[in-house]
Amino acid sequence: MIKASEIADIPALLRAAKWLEGKTLGEVAEYIKDSDLSSRIATKGNVGYVIEHGFFGVEKNSNALPDVPHLGIEIKTCPLKYDSSRTKLSVKEPLSLNIINYMKEHEFHNLKESSLYKKNRHILFVFYIHDKTKSRSKYLVKYVFLWEMDDSILAELEPDYQLILKKIRAGRAHHIHQTDHKYLTLCPKHNGNFSDPKDAISKRKQPFSKKPAETRAFRLKNAYVNLIITRYLGIPLEKGGWKI
Repeated sequence: MIKASEIADIPALLRAAKWLEGKTLGEVAEYIKDSDLSSRIATKGNVGYVIEHGFFGVEKNSNALPDVPHLGIEIKTCPLKYDSSRTKLSVKEPLSLNIINYMKEHEFHNLKESSLYKKNRHILFVFYIHDKTKSRSKYLVKYVFLWEMDDSILAELEPDYQLILKKIRAGRAHHIHQTDHKYLTLCPKHNGNFSDPKDAISKRKQPFSKKPAETRAFRLKNAYVNLIITRYLGIPLEKGGWKI
């Protein structure tokens, strides 16, 4: 177990994180137990919990700041999947980021001012293979790398962000749909029932309408996360993923 909060700089954090590559979740859990005798981390737990809390020492939170505030690093553990021939990998599910505050977000002019950028400018990705043929303890950590939301990334995501702002400013935040966007969108982030008018957990205030908007988080679509990975690997993205 490492304590990300005590690591001095980003290169040191990345060096420590790279230990995860090529390890199974069972090996990670054993390492945590060996390095922290008080740890109760086990492979039966959520994979993100095992890695983000158990390995990096990051507590689950809804803070507007990144997971490792002094380094400005957000940590994300994400699953990959095989195609039917098991010759390609792709992202298993979209990447959910921070919850949007409609009452504040409309005040920003561009993505670089946004809550999304503030929390997720630098993401330390830990990608593992969710393999249906294996037990969870045998899941393999495949890639660990640092991603930065630099100017080229901002340019790609800005059009989608502006569409989100446009809906909020028009008092139509309750009509934001994932199909409206190419790469960056919003997704439901609650355990409630938005169609139930009495359900409060699923609803948030919006600034230009009395109608509630759904509790949602920013999300990077599968297609974009696949691009993030193949750009890191320096290989082409094909139909169905990338060759391994």
